Formats: sequence, structure tokens, C-alpha cells
Amino acid sequence: MKSIIISSLFSAALAAMPMPHRTNCSHLTTPPFLLSPVQNLDICDVTVFLTHSGAQNQATVKVWLPLQDWNGRFQANGGSAYVTGEFDLTLGPTVKDGYSAASTDAGLGFNFTSPGSWALNADGSVNFDALADFSYRSVHDMAIVGKELTRQFYGTRPEYSYWNGCSTGGRQGMAAAQRYPELFDGILAGAPAINWAKYVVAEQWPQVVMHQDQTFPSTCELNFFSDAAIKECDEMDGVKDGIITDPGKCSYDPLKSVGQVVQCNGQNIIITNSTATVVKKALQGPLDHTGQPLWYGLNVGASLDSLVNTTTDANGTRTGYPFFVNDQWIKYFLARDPDYNTEQIDYGTFFDLFWQSYTEYDGIIGIDDADLSSFHHQGGKLLMWHGLSDQLIFPGGTIDYRERVEHRMGGAKKTNDFFRLFLAPGVDHCGAGTTIGATPDDPFKALVNWVEHGEAPDLISATVNDATKAERIVCAYPQIATYQGGDPKCAASFRCV
Repeated sequence: MKSIIISSLFSAALAAMPMPHRTNCSHLTTPPFLLSPVQNLDICDVTVFLTHSGAQNQATVKVWLPLQDWNGRFQANGGSAYVTGEFDLTLGPTVKDGYSAASTDAGLGFNFTSPGSWALNADGSVNFDALADFSYRSVHDMAIVGKELTRQFYGTRPEYSYWNGCSTGGRQGMAAAQRYPELFDGILAGAPAINWAKYVVAEQWPQVVMHQDQTFPSTCELNFFSDAAIKECDEMDGVKDGIITDPGKCSYDPLKSVGQVVQCNGQNIIITNSTATVVKKALQGPLDHTGQPLWYGLNVGASLDSLVNTTTDANGTRTGYPFFVNDQWIKYFLARDPDYNTEQIDYGTFFDLFWQSYTEYDGIIGIDDADLSSFHHQGGKLLMWHGLSDQLIFPGGTIDYRERVEHRMGGAKKTNDFFRLFLAPGVDHCGAGTTIGATPDDPFKALVNWVEHGEAPDLISATVNDATKAERIVCAYPQIATYQGGDPKCAASFRCV
């Protein structure tokens, strides 16, 4: 067993560093985006505990080092929702591919659904130190520790270092690009939770609409609207496949469906004007007092029942049921009251909360700085992808960011030298749910090829995760995969236009 010293790396105190060898270990519990368990790993499992001066928490950084067949590369893994890392769940697949790998809890624990254990200080004030760890600082610490342990264990620095994450993990990758541009040669940011201070409050908008209009559609009714949008706009791309290729060009209006009858649980339900209005507002996104958009809404055809979500009590009364990320953000960071009732938010209160969130937190967790010049000058490559049917993080915000980067960095051509965005039609959040579209097969491989061989990807192969296993392509923004004729289940039938 090697002796590894990292105490002089940065201003953080190390509490302990167990370092057992583990052979033939397996990880049978996998996140939804892994299709099979990870088995037969031979690794050195290093756990580092560290804290910053004056901080009240102790962060854990786990680093896994392959005992054989290290590929000379380091990969840091991101988290999800309110956790900054998922440890074994992401470390296993990464090490299986030959990388040394790192993950961290930022000292915040592993409560995926709530920041309640760390958001507030004892006096009820916001714990900005912990929020900084969640937002960006832990990314830096993990990368420094992981790369140094890799160097000392193998006797050489990793030739290339990468970031890989989706959702919160995508936001963390963008934090690295904006705040620590020297850390990674390549960053894969899927469905990035950038624009956090705005989009998280915007996620509450459908709940506000339902409560203010006292209209709570059932999941069956919501699915009807998504299906109706797909039916109207499916064949705009020349092929009938249940996918809206370009939601921005679909003009479906939910009010068109008023009066139609839908079968729900054996009953005939008539679509009302109030129900259609709720859906229309959810698709539009929040508007200010003058009718101007504050942020984006869901794309037509996307699943509605994550944000326009309802629940039915024992008496059969249906009411709103907010998504936990926005619900908890409002309670802990805006109201600063865990018992705050988000059902009481009216339109005026919503506008106040939206701007409060932006004013107080955008500089910490917005991670939406369009100036990527330092990352570009370091030679970094950024590959971002987002499902156009994302039901949680609005793709419009990601497209807006890409366009702002183009404006800041001198246009699309110059931006494409280091930053490519891929939008996947019909794919939901991180491609992890009931996606009907073709999910990118291996965007990380495309990133590695770009970084190490200079081959910028113009398209990425994609596969529909169902019995058909239909093959498609996903094109670099702003191009769209366009049907050219032939078998629609074959990628060769499409080209980027």
C-alpha cells in the first residue's frame, strides 16, 4: 500500500484518508441511466476528509484508482438535485472504463431531495459557506485531490482530465469552466442546471397557476395534451415517429383541445377551458406584470406531470404537488422557513420570489457567465447536450446560454472551436425516464475524441431505448437531424441541416 501526502495542496485540513485495496468488487445498484450493473472491479479506494478554515462541515472526497489498465486519464463525476456526488454509482462505471475517478459530497451529505441539513445556520440565516460548496467550491477541491492522488499513485500526472455530469452535475461542470478553467481538458455537461437562480423558481410557476386558477389536471389529462401536441407536429420533420424534432416550430395551442373527450380510468373527461389554460401557461412559462416572459416554459410534447404535478388525498380531492427542487429552494433559501407553505404563493408573491432569488443568489449559483474566454485560452473543450423534452430543466435556458456565449465570444464559428451544443428531440431529463426520443449513445466518447484528436463532433449517434432500437443522429446546434427518406429507424436516413 502506497503512502500518499496531499496536505500541502491547498488551504484545507485533512482529517483522515483510509486507502484499502478492493478486488473483484461489484455494484449492483445503479442509477437509472446505467443499463447494467458494474462488476469485477480491482481498485484502490481512497477516502479523503477535508475542511476549510472556518467551515462547519467536513467534506468527503472518494477517489478510485484502477489497480490495472489505468488509461492515463482522470475523470471527475458530478451529482444530482441537492447532492454534489453519487460516489459508487458513478465511480464504478468510470473506473470500469479505465479512468481514475473522483466524487465528493461537499460536506453536505446525501439527501437528494432536500438541503434541509445544511441550508440554514442555527440562527435561521442562510449558510452561504455551504451554498458555495454546493455551487462551485467542492468541484475545485475534488479535482485537485483526485488529480494529485492519481499522480502519486501511478507516479505520473494524468495526461488528460475530464468532467462528466448531468443536471446538477452539468451545472458543476459549467462552474469549472467559468470559475476554474484550468481544471479540465474536457467537460461534458448534460441538461445543465445553470441559470439556477431563475429556472428553479420558474419550476414553481405551474403550481402557482393551478392554485390561483383552482384547477388541478390529472396525469391522464396532462398526457392527453402532450399526445395532442405530438399528433399535430410529429410529421413536420417528414417522418411519423412520435417525436417533435423542433418544438420551437410547433404552434400547438392547448385551447384547441377544449371540448374534446378523453378516457381517464374508464371515465369520459371533457377537456375544459380552465384545464387547457393551465397547460398553456405551463408551456409559456412565467410572465411578469406586463406580460413579458420571465423565463422559459416546458416544450410542447414534453411530459407535464413533473412540474404540473398533482396528488389526490383519501377524500378524492386533487391538489398541487410541487417538484422537490423548487419547493425546497423556496422554503429554505427564499422564505428561510422549512414550514413555509408554497401553496399560498400568488402571482405577486411569485414575482417577488423570482427576483429575490436572482438578486440574492445568481452570483453564487447562477453559473450562467457567458464569458468562457479563460476556458477557451486554456485549450478546454465543452460538449453540452440537452433533451428537448426535458420535463424539469427548460431547454430554452440552455439554448439562451449558448447564444449568449456566441455573442460574447465572437460568433458561432469561434464558439464552435471549443463549445458544441447537442439538442436531442423527444429526450427527457438526462435521458433517464420514459424517453421516447433517441438518447445520445456516448457523448463522452465524442468529447474525448475532440480533446485528444482534435476532431470536433458535428453529430452524435443516438438510439431509441425501446424494442425497436431505432438509430438516429443528434446534430450540433443549430443544425437539426432532417429525414432524407428510407428506413426511419436507420441513422443513415437522416442528415444534419
